[in-house]
Amino acid sequence: MLREWEVLRERLSRIAAERVTAAGELFRAAELTLAVEESAAHRAYRWALEAYEAAGRLLDQSMTDPHTDLPDLAAAVVLAEQAVERLAAAHALHTGARPEPAAIRCFYNPLHGPAATTRPLRQAGKRRQRPTHTAREAAADRRPACLTCRHAILAGQLPDVLPALLPEKATERGTGPLLVPYYSVPQQWSPWSATACGAYDPDTPALVLRGAHYRHPPQ
Repeated sequence: MLREWEVLRERLSRIAAERVTAAGELFRAAELTLAVEESAAHRAYRWALEAYEAAGRLLDQSMTDPHTDLPDLAAAVVLAEQAVERLAAAHALHTGARPEPAAIRCFYNPLHGPAATTRPLRQAGKRRQRPTHTAREAAADRRPACLTCRHAILAGQLPDVLPALLPEKATERGTGPLLVPYYSVPQQWSPWSATACGAYDPDTPALVLRGAHYRHPPQ
């Protein structure tokens, strides 16, 4: 189990490094000079810079702290990608265009990409029917899910969840360490369990930059 965690951590470290590097190259290439009155563009650009810095800080932490877990690295990926999204929004606002809406990421694994729409659009010409809502549909609608995870839930299967390592001292009866769904780690030990690794909380960059993200269960 620990070997599986190590393999996943190594792979996710490479992905995080690629995303942070790509975001840095975009910031260096995308010159943006904003007028004082462009307050919305300033806010978007400032948030993008903070998200990029926070992603880099999480990545740097993973290189020195052996206890850095998979959700920490996933948060680095999420922040780097959100930095790129918000940078594009700042450019759009600067040119007077409407920014693209922010992507809503899959709760079960925010690395999967955007969540799928929960229900297909009714075809034109079809009579409006009373919607059905089975237990599986209710479960699939409970959290934003990518198409693959949503199909798994509708089929009565487990979605492809991002795991986290729960050390022995943090498990019931000391039966660990265990790989568990990242969102099942108590929030006092992980800031990521309720926010999809920061994807749902706009205060995540500030949280990381002030060091308040650094919480770990007893080792």
